[in-house]
Amino acid sequence: MSYEKLRQAFLAPADEYSPMPFWFWNDTLTEAEITRQIEDFQAHGVAGFVLHPRKGLPGSIPYLSTCYMHYVRHAVDEAARRGMRVVLYDEAMYPSGAAHGLVAAENPAWASRCLWMEQHHDAVPATPDIVAACAGRVTGDTVSDVTLLDPAEGAYAAPRDGRMLLVFREGFSGGTIRGIHEEEDDGEARAPRSADLLNPEAVQAFIRITHERYYEVLHDHFGKTVIAMFTDEPDIKGRNARPDALAWTQGFLAEFGDPALLPFLFLKGREDVRRHYRQRVNQRMVRTYYQPLASWCASHGVALTGHPAKGYDIGLLKPFQLPGQDVVWRFVDVERGLAGEESVLAKCSADSARHRLRRRNANECFGCCGPSISQWAMTPADMKWYMDYLFVRGVNLLFPHAFYYSIRDGRGDERPPDAGPHNAWWPEYHQISTYMRRLSWLMTDSVNQARIAVLCEGDRMPVDSVAPLYEQQLEFNYLECELLSDCRVDGGALCIARQRYTHVLPGDVPLTAAQAALLSPFVQTPLPRDLVAERACPDLRVSHVVKEGVHFYLLVNEGGGVIATSVRIPVAGRARWWNAWDGSITDAARVNGAYPVHLPARESLILCVDPAEAPVDATCTEAAIPVKVRPALWHLTRADGVTATLAPDGEGRLPGWETLPGWEVYSGSVVYEAAVDFAPGTCIDLGEVHEIARVSADGKPIGTRLWGPYVFRLAEGATLLRVEVANTPAGMMDGVSLPSGLLG
Repeated sequence: MSYEKLRQAFLAPADEYSPMPFWFWNDTLTEAEITRQIEDFQAHGVAGFVLHPRKGLPGSIPYLSTCYMHYVRHAVDEAARRGMRVVLYDEAMYPSGAAHGLVAAENPAWASRCLWMEQHHDAVPATPDIVAACAGRVTGDTVSDVTLLDPAEGAYAAPRDGRMLLVFREGFSGGTIRGIHEEEDDGEARAPRSADLLNPEAVQAFIRITHERYYEVLHDHFGKTVIAMFTDEPDIKGRNARPDALAWTQGFLAEFGDPALLPFLFLKGREDVRRHYRQRVNQRMVRTYYQPLASWCASHGVALTGHPAKGYDIGLLKPFQLPGQDVVWRFVDVERGLAGEESVLAKCSADSARHRLRRRNANECFGCCGPSISQWAMTPADMKWYMDYLFVRGVNLLFPHAFYYSIRDGRGDERPPDAGPHNAWWPEYHQISTYMRRLSWLMTDSVNQARIAVLCEGDRMPVDSVAPLYEQQLEFNYLECELLSDCRVDGGALCIARQRYTHVLPGDVPLTAAQAALLSPFVQTPLPRDLVAERACPDLRVSHVVKEGVHFYLLVNEGGGVIATSVRIPVAGRARWWNAWDGSITDAARVNGAYPVHLPARESLILCVDPAEAPVDATCTEAAIPVKVRPALWHLTRADGVTATLAPDGEGRLPGWETLPGWEVYSGSVVYEAAVDFAPGTCIDLGEVHEIARVSADGKPIGTRLWGPYVFRLAEGATLLRVEVANTPAGMMDGVSLPSGLLG
């Protein structure tokens, strides 16, 4: 593919790179409203969706019923007619695997199970529900004198001698899932029972009830409009299960191993035993749940997508044809982007895909990512930060969480905010979706150039040790030790799939002698540097990919300030700056062999280098110095017609509109107008704005900014400046008063 074709594909990416939002079906459904919303999605650049039954769906539309499936069929038919794509969600509501309680209803023995420990000082009969009874002297972290009591019952005990008796009982966990109809949420009377996902019979029932039902109604769309089934955070015990228990199933003791180790699942000290247990559970979970789902999907022409419950469980993604993860609940943000176990979420799915030759990997994002004062106070700047956080780590398909069918009667309080039609940024969403498409395109069908592999285990991914790599622009990928058997040594590199690693950081991952011998040539320093920043830039993130022979360096500012530096790269050729937000492409100037970079907060740039073209000298253009906007008087008009007048202080600052009587929790747009005297070419700086500014001068649109800096250039002079400002829906939805409007 020539550079020109790459450029055209970047500027107008195909629909397959579109975001695919969760579409919460949370109210009474009608064909007309389904059609209207799909048309609205498409008009804003959204070419697909995840069809997700959600809390608020009335009981008159039972899950998987003829009535429910009628609307599903209508939505998928509409999507097919428009060339859109659909992912089917496999539960009502979550976690997956229960079929809205129908699995346990069909056979109560298929309900979720668990194991718990009891401590006794008297004899306890060896009844059938005792998996193991261990007697022994408990001293610190040790237990002694465990003997077999009854092999037929799987019960264990020991001579009492007045010593403590530890009894391990296996039974039902009492777990549930969140349902979609009234009184079916956590702790409510009709919450559906969760299923035993470690039991292959229960999982086959789940597939028969759910997947086969969707295929019965939509078989002609599978592999065409319907591209995947989404499984979401399957929970073996279920939600609200007994808190003192561990996930378990009948017969699992044989897989766990030595019964004498059971006490250490509950006593302090033996983390190795608890890790052994988690690994055995995950191995069984892959065998009994994820692999059967993946096999069913493959045989029906679709992909298994979704994600496990834990963000670091990279090993559980092995069967997924479209591996995924989720960034929710603001576990990462601009202040703690590299901290905590959730910081591996994006790399988890991306690196699993890279090493298993999966073309796409996905992330369910934005749900509950607003500030603690109000989820609805999530800003466009927040959303942009999360997008860049995911893309620069290799994610190439976004599942925005979520577009709400309805927000009436409290429906907007269920895992907000609405990431689409019910938010202030919806009028600008076509630009947002285009940005998502461009970076999804960039990170698809390209070869990542990281030369550092960080070794990890299937249930453990290093966090603290990789922070310096990010901060020094040393790109790396997590490599599961399980995959070392798929690696080969070629030309001084450790190779797997399309990745070539010259350096490996093994950390504290336990290795066999053969694995250690394989890695020994690659455990070396110093680490290889690709892109080098001339001054320390701990907030600069970089991903280097090659697409059709052209090199692309995605640069992202993950911090809260401005990054101003110059970068050096080893690739020669014609260099250009590609801007995925506005689509601009300009020649990249070099100064003393380095490319100057200016990245304000929330911004990204792509340095595109085509080795097939000779370098072109370009000059650095000096940025225009913006004029601070300081009119003597601003006239304000709300969308509902209410007006006000504000005068700036001596520094040109205005109070937020929330300070005006009666405006404290107003959510919506306000038009600010002021008389000005600007010459042609003036660059104006509005200063602080909350949150979206749409600017026009003398009736002519100038531009829109969704985050700072709120700087605009006027091609012509102006005497009347008009700034339409939209805040977040937090005031309307949660009644909170936050800074709003043009503060100057």
